[in-house]
Amino acid sequence: MTNRYDLLVVGAGVAGCMAARVGAERGLSVCIIDVKPRDRIGEKVCADAIGKHHFDRLGLAYPKGEELKARIRGVRVFSPSRRISYFVEGEGFIVNRKPFGQRLLKEALDAGAELLDKTKALGPIVKDGFVVGVEAKRPQVGKLEIYAEVTIDASGFLATIRSNMPPEAGFPSWIDRRDYCVGYREVRELEGGLEEPDVCHIYLSSILAPGGYAWVFPAGEGRANVGLGVQAVEGHPNPRALLYEHLLSWPMFKGSRVLEAGGWFIPTRRPLENMAWNGLLLAGDAACQANPLHGGGIGQSLLGGSLAAEVASDAIEAGDVSLKALWAYNVQFMRLMGARNAELDVFRIFLQRLTDDEIEYGMSKKLIGEEDLARVSEGESISLSALDKLSRALRALGRPGFLRRLSRTLKLMKAVRQHYEAYPASPDRFKSWEEKARALFEEARKL
Repeated sequence: MTNRYDLLVVGAGVAGCMAARVGAERGLSVCIIDVKPRDRIGEKVCADAIGKHHFDRLGLAYPKGEELKARIRGVRVFSPSRRISYFVEGEGFIVNRKPFGQRLLKEALDAGAELLDKTKALGPIVKDGFVVGVEAKRPQVGKLEIYAEVTIDASGFLATIRSNMPPEAGFPSWIDRRDYCVGYREVRELEGGLEEPDVCHIYLSSILAPGGYAWVFPAGEGRANVGLGVQAVEGHPNPRALLYEHLLSWPMFKGSRVLEAGGWFIPTRRPLENMAWNGLLLAGDAACQANPLHGGGIGQSLLGGSLAAEVASDAIEAGDVSLKALWAYNVQFMRLMGARNAELDVFRIFLQRLTDDEIEYGMSKKLIGEEDLARVSEGESISLSALDKLSRALRALGRPGFLRRLSRTLKLMKAVRQHYEAYPASPDRFKSWEEKARALFEEARKL
């Protein structure tokens, strides 16, 4: 086994396996390292949902057989009282994460990538201002150094490489507590089954899930994935305790039994403003690429891994793996998904500050309606025409303050999307762009 490669991928999750496959298909020598043994790669506590459009975008085969738990035709969002709900159409899948992850790994290995399983990444090797590899540790081997022209940190929320980078790289070593959730979920076998076995249910309520949401997703015949996430601010309640106190007392769970259980961290913010450095790219949860509104990250991670490998391949072929050469990754991700996620992050911050009474009122008056949510799910912006503004204002006469806050939020969302769509084409202009981005989100916190 060599210890020098063109591309080194840290983490064999969906982002890492996708990056390794694309890199190997482009002719690079690729090594993936992961702390898990090979037969456990793919295991992850997750809500397991992914939209069909992500597979279409990347040309991936749809999940089938043991990879597929359920086909989904849409999402139903409930108000705090559960008396009001919005239905948003959208085809998707509930995947069985381990078989799905094993398929992605096999495709990467079949393309020519190598795997070092049971290998723990300890941190980057930095030389002359470039990441040139990773220091790692393996059982029976001890510490070892693995070198590469480009390293992709796809190590998940804990971001082993990013969090140990030198200060001059400019990466955050940790994520603001307000920008991630602590989640807990169980897969349960039900006695009576689900009322809508092909629809994902999401429940908005500061009582059920402060700063987050609760969910009941199909998980195969007669099974449900039930859980919740809470904003990880200091003193947050225990999500498992909330699940048992509230959701599991619902009639549908009477007599149910636990098949799987676990907790994890969910990044719920816009992507990191910069995801590249000399010899290094970030992908997946290490780059906060999940959808900020609902925390879904499988599709975004697949895209991030694919783009990272494409840009790395071009840079390696050109013989230049500097920040300037790798910058195209930032530009492409922001154009394809980052600008939309930044816009949704503003709306996420707005929602987290609403009371249950305000959420109930807003949904009852359809101030944000099903058609708006459908547009967002397709990557479009929530927009209000002059007539829409007038009609919604008339419906909200009893709460002019609420309407003003919503109106300011929608305007700020538009400004943020435009700013991210104008992401700088080179790192030379990044500092001023970042300062404005920071100011926009400081404004969002004050609305």
